[in-house]
Amino acid sequence: MAVENQTFRFLDLPPELRGAILSHLLVSDFPIILHNTTLFAPSTSISGSAYFLDVFLVNTQMYQEASAIFYSQNRFTLNAQSHRLPVHLTSRGGFLSEEGQDARRRVRNLTLHLTRVGGEFERVLGPALSDMVLSGSLRELRLRMGPPSWRGANRMPDPDMVQRPPFQALLRLLADPYLEKVELLAWKVHLTVFCPFHRKAISSVKTDVRTDIKTDAESIDDQGLAILRNGPDWVSLDWRAMVEMYGVGQQIVRVGERTY
Repeated sequence: MAVENQTFRFLDLPPELRGAILSHLLVSDFPIILHNTTLFAPSTSISGSAYFLDVFLVNTQMYQEASAIFYSQNRFTLNAQSHRLPVHLTSRGGFLSEEGQDARRRVRNLTLHLTRVGGEFERVLGPALSDMVLSGSLRELRLRMGPPSWRGANRMPDPDMVQRPPFQALLRLLADPYLEKVELLAWKVHLTVFCPFHRKAISSVKTDVRTDIKTDAESIDDQGLAILRNGPDWVSLDWRAMVEMYGVGQQIVRVGERTY
């Protein structure tokens, strides 16, 4: 007697089992790069051939359960290192657009790559990130400051940069009390304004982040940039000390078990 074909009813499984299966399909071991309006970078692999949009589009219940896991358990990376924000981030349906607000607010862990803190950070990035914290789920933020993009023969750092509105917007974001974990990192070639805030710590774990900088390992070039030699590419900065020194009218409030 032939065995009748039976449909596997995934949604009839217990919620705990559905969650475990969806986590296996949708949670990546690597950061997910925010690439354009609907797709992520082709190099990003989530559990082999499984693709999150296929799961999202099954039905409303599947979307609700799967998207909650996808946004809360993955680590996302936003690359804003170009002189202007990429069009795919700000155009209709992009991550930083009005249509992308719901998705933005569901992200819990974000790494942001910057080379400059300018007007676009004050007008676009800063407000979007603050909204992700205040009205959304963003609780872990890592900010990597890449090498300055303005390097040229006749360009020098702006000594008043830390007092200008864009940098003050950055300090307010870092000091947001609803963020549970904050990291600020600078590339080994960076503005001298960051030098007093090199975090001094002893770590026995090999990492690409430098935490114990010796003064004789750093030099200043003819453009006024600090250069760290013979060490890891990134140096951890004490952002709390930076807020205390340069922040205007701000106070850092510890909420729960916030990690600094």
